[in-house]
Amino acid sequence: MVGPPEDVEGRCNARLRLGDDYGDNVATFLCQLLPGHEGLHEERFEHYEDNNPVCVTWMEDAGKEETYEEEEE
Repeated sequence: MVGPPEDVEGRCNARLRLGDDYGDNVATFLCQLLPGHEGLHEERFEHYEDNNPVCVTWMEDAGKEETYEEEEE
């Protein structure tokens, strides 16, 4: 997928953007909690290689002001 993720209806959708350790990509997490929740934002998923559960929590919404540039081939 290239570009910003779509909002999920009925979810908070607060964003957290992280660059990888090589600096060539960005991961965007979306809060899966209900809109208007209190406390930390949260996304849960299973790691794709070994199905280990992962939970990422964060405080501040990074917003939707994302810019993506298409990679030239």
